[in-house]
Amino acid sequence: MNSQATDPPMIEALDGASSLQLYQLKALIEGMLADPRRGIAARASLHLGQPVQFVDFRDGQMRRGKIVAMRDTQATVLEEGTKRTWKIPCLAMQGYTDTERRGEQTPYEPPPEPVIAATKAREFQRGDTVTFDDRDGRNITGVIVRINQRTATIGTGTADGGTWRVPFHMLRHVLDI
Repeated sequence: MNSQATDPPMIEALDGASSLQLYQLKALIEGMLADPRRGIAARASLHLGQPVQFVDFRDGQMRRGKIVAMRDTQATVLEEGTKRTWKIPCLAMQGYTDTERRGEQTPYEPPPEPVIAATKAREFQRGDTVTFDDRDGRNITGVIVRINQRTATIGTGTADGGTWRVPFHMLRHVLDI
């Protein structure tokens, strides 16, 4: 772990400790972090969109981000700058203080939900007169004889054309005037 990235006074205080004292401190810290009351309190103090600080477990550096998803004991954080997502235990992060929050520009807005293309299958019914362009660019007109999940079967009513299976996005209604 990079000791340069951690709080220098904390490192100075721990440098003089013996290995036994450091091991004892580790056992105390792990016991305190395992206390369920501490976990519940940490989770209760966090919410979606909240700016937080967290420690990069790989190098000990403090990083900043915003909570984009929550679970029982962990949160997904979108890191500032890199836009990388982290899954972090709620115990391993802390919300900004009021003075640090003043420096924030805008509150977090989650990305918009992906737009699900409305299926065009609902726009067509059996018996509708439709038109479409075939592979050669010819305009084919016919009647829907069957509706499938992604395609419609079109009957042209001619002996040479027969039936066609056409995806809904290629079909256009024919209006009778």
